[in-house]
Amino acid sequence: MTATLSSAAVPVADEQAVQDLFTQRGWGDGLPVVPPTPDRVAAFVEASGIAPDTVIGTLPEQGRELTCEKIAVNAVAAGCREEYMSVLVAIVRALTNPSFCLHSTTISGATTPLVIVSGSVVNQIALNSGYSVFGPGHQANATIGRAVRLILQNLCGGIPGVIDKSTFGHPGKYSYCIGENAAANPWPPIHADRGVAADDSAVTVFAGEAPIYARNDWSSEPGPILATIADAMLPSHYAGGCFVVAIGPLHAAILSGAGYDRAAVQAELFQRARRSVASMKVAGRMPGEVEPGDDDEFRTVVNRPEDILITVAGGDLYGYSAVIPYWIGGSDSQPVTEALTPAEAERCQIPSEEEK
Repeated sequence: MTATLSSAAVPVADEQAVQDLFTQRGWGDGLPVVPPTPDRVAAFVEASGIAPDTVIGTLPEQGRELTCEKIAVNAVAAGCREEYMSVLVAIVRALTNPSFCLHSTTISGATTPLVIVSGSVVNQIALNSGYSVFGPGHQANATIGRAVRLILQNLCGGIPGVIDKSTFGHPGKYSYCIGENAAANPWPPIHADRGVAADDSAVTVFAGEAPIYARNDWSSEPGPILATIADAMLPSHYAGGCFVVAIGPLHAAILSGAGYDRAAVQAELFQRARRSVASMKVAGRMPGEVEPGDDDEFRTVVNRPEDILITVAGGDLYGYSAVIPYWIGGSDSQPVTEALTPAEAERCQIPSEEEK
């Protein structure tokens, strides 16, 4: 049965008229869109298994409700497949969790939601978790991340230059979605430390700036590798937020081989990723002149080791890891992990050629 939609239909003359309409009304991101026709939107709603008028999340600051139908409209426009809908629904649940503080962090700031998908659903929808994990070339990563951007603009009001007056923004504001590399991960999935059963699939959203890469492909010992990663974390706001550290497969193998579990990596990075008050004042990151004792007083990039979220992603050709700094508001925004229900995960299965 076809879903009954409530969105207003806008007649257009042709394909170019669709593109012009999205541009004129500020609905797009500057790239061509897939026309969200009623049939396409209805098919996406059907694929979600949810009624079109179901409210998935709210934005109380603006009195906005994000319904399944509205999510589907933006998913179609972004070029998603129907099988991605359950992942997007889980993402919206996470984004609209009050702990994430969506209104303040990513609608009008220099950060944007980084989406980390973990569990078996990564392979089910062919989400890239390996080579060029933050880059182009994979439909699931590109279009799910792009759908999040369109949702932020069209359902949450984050229109660039209108509400979103970020000084620079960053390329992740087009699309910022990665998969956790389960095959290279020597530890339990990231969601297992965040209240979700290890065997389930989940999405984790984090208000992040652009990645900073930490290269160390000359050492086979954990100490120098962790020192390199910690050094990349130092350009931080020191405002008490959380960090995401994407450990590359080569680094993860060395750390695990030396007996490090995720907690040990977090503890070591917490100890190393700190700066003296004196160096911060010299760098202009704190007000005032250097005073006696400033060389012996230190600030850490986060308040606790567990505020460093560890995932494993990327390719295994070079020794790289990546760190993603947090929003300047720091502790105002917390990363949120949302599980996919078994039914949602099942709907994410892309049919094989034999099944089509």
